Amino acid sequence: MKMNWIKLLVVLMILTLAEISLGEGMSTKEPLWKQLSQAYGFILGQKASLALIEERFPDLATDAKNARFSFDATALGESMKGVKGELSKLLGDKWPQYEKQMADQIDKLMEEQDFNRQQAVAFLQAVRQRAKGAMPEFILSTLLSVHPRLAENPGLELSSGWKQTFRTKGHPKAKGVDLSISFPASWSRREGHRPNIIQFFQSGAGYGPIMCNLMVKDIPLPRGHKLSKKELQEFFQPNVLKDIVPEGGTFIDAKSIVLEGAPAGMLISDQTTHRLDISLKMRMTQFITIHGKSMIFVQFMVAKGPNSDESLDQLQEKYLPTYRAIANTLVLNDKYK
Repeated sequence: MKMNWIKLLVVLMILTLAEISLGEGMSTKEPLWKQLSQAYGFILGQKASLALIEERFPDLATDAKNARFSFDATALGESMKGVKGELSKLLGDKWPQYEKQMADQIDKLMEEQDFNRQQAVAFLQAVRQRAKGAMPEFILSTLLSVHPRLAENPGLELSSGWKQTFRTKGHPKAKGVDLSISFPASWSRREGHRPNIIQFFQSGAGYGPIMCNLMVKDIPLPRGHKLSKKELQEFFQPNVLKDIVPEGGTFIDAKSIVLEGAPAGMLISDQTTHRLDISLKMRMTQFITIHGKSMIFVQFMVAKGPNSDESLDQLQEKYLPTYRAIANTLVLNDKYK
């Protein structure tokens, strides 16, 4: 009987992996330079507004300087160099002219500003709150996505407290599972297109190399049956997980791990995905656990493009600590009721 359950779980996993393709991450997005331009204009406007407050209200000059410092000293303030650097690369020879146009537009806007002391004080408070992340979400994610150190190590962004937490409670695709999991604040998120994908995340404000699916699938267990800890431990053995890689995939590694105090597994495999005229080799790293009658997947994917200098092994070594950091934030909320 035990082996029947293990075989059932293996079949369920194979069918799940067969559903995944790079196509889940393909969506129409505005050009990156436009998103960066909005963030650049936001910060330029803030700097100009603080300078204007210093000029018009000398008694608020110290407060304005302190507000500016409180923002510039954060990762958000440090990201301005990254924004300028990325825009310069994307716009090439057009960047100097574009930079001047932006500065001229901000100057003109400032000349038209009419505000009183009370409004100036309120703006200074707003800047101090922005330093803590209280700003439009797309501006926050864009700024953090181009921070030099955080872009190279997204796990550092998470550990530094710049995070977003997603909860599945009440989500129709969660099949009754109430879990929470945290991701770097710069990662974009949207509903999954496919039936079992609850949420799709992507690093770099939706332009980065790491993609992640959060999935839950039902296990067709008989009423009242509960998989024992021993059965779960047997299922999450590396030799069993290895058999889960679907046809056409390449097994890389598998490990027995623990998530939320329960047996779990980590499975790494390669797949070549095809969509329209695009063919990419993809490294998938999955963290899998079982809770009640549900199998939970946190699936990370990174693809090697035709012009990429980094191999899949290099990308795996670079981003595995981030995968682990995110998976380690998984919380099954109904365990604590």
